[in-house]
Amino acid sequence: MTSLPVLLVLFACGSATPSSGDPLPSGSFPCQPERPFPYADGMPYLGVHGDPANSDLIDCESAERFDADWHALEGLGIPQPNTFSPDGATTYVTTTNPEPDGCRVHALDVATGSLLWCRTADPSVSAGSVEVDLDGYLYFTVKGALVSLDASGAERWSAALPAAPDGGTDTAWGVHMSAAGHVVTVTAGGTVAVYDRDSGSPISALSIPDTWGYPPVEGLQLTVDPALLFPDSIVENIEAIYGVTNPDDASSDIGAFLGAGAFVDNTVAISPRGEIYVIGAGPDRETGALVQIHLSDEDGSLTPGWVAPTRLGSATSPSVSADGRWVVVGDGASMERFLNPDAALGHVRIADIDACDANTDADPDPAVCAFATNHAMEREPMAGAPAIGEDGTVYFYELSLGFGASETARDVVALAPTGEERWRTALPGDLDWTSVITVTRNHLIGTATAVTHSDARFLSLPLPGTSRDELVILRREDGRLVSRQPIPDDSSATVTIGMDGSLYVGMLGLISMLSTEERPQLGLLRLTPEG
Repeated sequence: MTSLPVLLVLFACGSATPSSGDPLPSGSFPCQPERPFPYADGMPYLGVHGDPANSDLIDCESAERFDADWHALEGLGIPQPNTFSPDGATTYVTTTNPEPDGCRVHALDVATGSLLWCRTADPSVSAGSVEVDLDGYLYFTVKGALVSLDASGAERWSAALPAAPDGGTDTAWGVHMSAAGHVVTVTAGGTVAVYDRDSGSPISALSIPDTWGYPPVEGLQLTVDPALLFPDSIVENIEAIYGVTNPDDASSDIGAFLGAGAFVDNTVAISPRGEIYVIGAGPDRETGALVQIHLSDEDGSLTPGWVAPTRLGSATSPSVSADGRWVVVGDGASMERFLNPDAALGHVRIADIDACDANTDADPDPAVCAFATNHAMEREPMAGAPAIGEDGTVYFYELSLGFGASETARDVVALAPTGEERWRTALPGDLDWTSVITVTRNHLIGTATAVTHSDARFLSLPLPGTSRDELVILRREDGRLVSRQPIPDDSSATVTIGMDGSLYVGMLGLISMLSTEERPQLGLLRLTPEG
């Protein structure tokens, strides 16, 4: 019996000197932007979506072409991006592992890709990245706990997460840290929790369903074995990555896979102004909600702000602009995309935070925020969080899980916060953009995949036979393709950037895993600026 919940998450970032250690040798594209406390100054990539605001924006010039350097952790899937030590010499990454007691938290030497240390952890650890503070301490979530390690991998503390709505053990979607140094997470049950960074002591918690009176999300009640929905070759791929679980988990597994398992299935965003944003379920089975929560820098307390109704279902975390003015989400990513993709409707929704805070938005209720922009997707609901620039420009990609879009259909879009399309790009041939977008001063960076179809299907979707994967770089100004090069496997997470301008591609192999005629290679790939 195959475990599938993690797949939902996937169908569901000025120069300075590093704050500790010696600066890394830099080539033509050093990347050492200013960073807020409690992160290390000069560290380009901080955690899921690049920074606490989930902007996926890295304030550096990036190279156009890269040389492959090393490929580490082959055979282990990487759903979330890797992060770095304060001196940039070590990278940390969470992975899948088919062995129950196998390593899932890894520290690698940046220069060589060699393993420095690793730790076993609950499989839920791969739903989030490791975040690192300016002192080099590590923070991540696992089922039931928030964990902190020192740089050697030894545990500093472990703090219990708030209980699930039914009183059981809950999971959380990684961490971000506030400007006051608090560690913040959100659980699948919809509770935002704040912890002391030094001791792990809980400071405050706020339940979204309790605060706004929203009902809990009901999982699908199915009795079918998920393995019966896939050909044997794909079942073997899945089990090679995730392992084999107890047959009694079948119903909850397939329910989660189809998008009916959690109140929240994305990480929090912490605005530069200090507000927390979470997207999750809402007042009924058709309506979701983006909620604003105020975090006090003084005592870490939480108080509710406004709510913005969405269409139920999301595969995107909220993303906030660098000035705290705009927040963007994608919605509608529910089980419809598997059962009836033609009826699956999603939007890019952008809120003007200033207008909603001042109650000058279109909704007269001060407790409700009306989105300034509601832009319909042309394919299916968004498969990954949008990036957002300093001026509120939103960058998102279109993806059809059936990989059946025409060659001229838009693949990547730049959208003004007020709704005007600034540019669109159709990738060449049969390529489809597949990863969350990293935005630098001059480029958009990510991965793309082309597939050949098989005769097999998952519900209504045709399954790939084989796939071909590439690193793709677009010019930020107009979306023009500037370079492309082959990579071993597909990615869904953000491509990260190191202090010397190198790129890191964490490969989950989702498309390879669901292909009938190939085996995923997986692992972490490092590429250095050409020359």
